[in-house]
Amino acid sequence: MQTDLVGRLEEAADRFVVPLRMNEGFDEQALLKLGEEIDRCGTGWREATHVPKRAALILAELHPAIEACAWLYEEDVRQRIQEAGVMVSEAVIAALD
Repeated sequence: MQTDLVGRLEEAADRFVVPLRMNEGFDEQALLKLGEEIDRCGTGWREATHVPKRAALILAELHPAIEACAWLYEEDVRQRIQEAGVMVSEAVIAALD
């Protein structure tokens, strides 16, 4: 179960962040899927005493990775990417709370 959660999280993170990093644009659907997977992990770990190391690394790197990509884009898209980074950060906090 843990491996499945982490694998899905990693896939969703890559699906959103990699195209941003490659300057291929902002994918709203990929962002929504990433939020769903973060929430799914939070639900799965609600009673856990620890988070898998690989998942912790993914979650810790999401906001900085998204923020770094924002500067590849023009102002309007940059603003949306920065807002997405904050949204993802808040989802991570809620999942780990």
